[in-house]
Amino acid sequence: MRRFIKVDLPPEPVINDKCVRKRLKQSLCDSCSKVCPVGAITFAHLDVKIDNERCFQCGNCLFTCPVDAIENIAPHERTHQDNYLVVNHDEPLASTEELLVWHRQYQIKGMKIAQPLVDKWLPVLANLNLQLKTLQEPIWQLIITEPTDIDSERRFMLFRQKLDEKPLNKNQVRTGLNARKQLYPEDSWFQIQLDKDSCILCSACAKVCDEGAIELENNIFTLDEKRCTGCMSCEVVCFPKSIHVNEQVAKNNEPIHYHYYDAHCEKCRLAFLSWTPEAKLCPICIQHQKQGWL
Repeated sequence: MRRFIKVDLPPEPVINDKCVRKRLKQSLCDSCSKVCPVGAITFAHLDVKIDNERCFQCGNCLFTCPVDAIENIAPHERTHQDNYLVVNHDEPLASTEELLVWHRQYQIKGMKIAQPLVDKWLPVLANLNLQLKTLQEPIWQLIITEPTDIDSERRFMLFRQKLDEKPLNKNQVRTGLNARKQLYPEDSWFQIQLDKDSCILCSACAKVCDEGAIELENNIFTLDEKRCTGCMSCEVVCFPKSIHVNEQVAKNNEPIHYHYYDAHCEKCRLAFLSWTPEAKLCPICIQHQKQGWL
């Protein structure tokens, strides 16, 4: 009689309810799907799914999700030694976002890549150095090494690393845009553009921003791009489409402040906010006046 061994499979990767796609039906966020190399992430009405049959858990999505909504995927464990990442076998390609975390979390300053793998990694390294140059950080150096010989003796293969003078270190890095923000507190990854001419100061953008990148307090409209994670929820809720978020790396980004005023409408007698102190009509009454209702 055959005996069957029960094997508990690891849980499938999922996207939890923190995802902005599940909270805002018109959400524009697609950061996870843009970096997925196999198209395993699909969007539906107030839902996001990961196809477990396609997903090979490269972890790219972990470093771009603005709200850390991805579960049951771990970042790839990579090898490093003497402040260099060591790539001596074919492994999942790291994204630029992941390497930026390696740069600060482990003070990595370059890569040692075996000869057959250089062409695969070179575009990522080049893009990383462009961003590091913008951030005024030292760029990574590339050291090309000879491929590791394959030993036929199994015992030597198993204990090879123990025989090395300097054993290689293996680690993982922190994931999520918030982790990157903490490692680069003086820099920003997104640009928030405000069109004052069309903005009606309804404050919907500030209310929906979980990171506090947009604030309306004490008659000051503040845009702090260092806090922005690029979820673009502010774009979704902005009725006049006055606010836009674009990917843009910037060094030593300072908050932008706009002054606004408290006002009272002469028609509806309600309080409203205005960009000018002499405003007499609220945005709703202005719209009604344009339509000939006043």
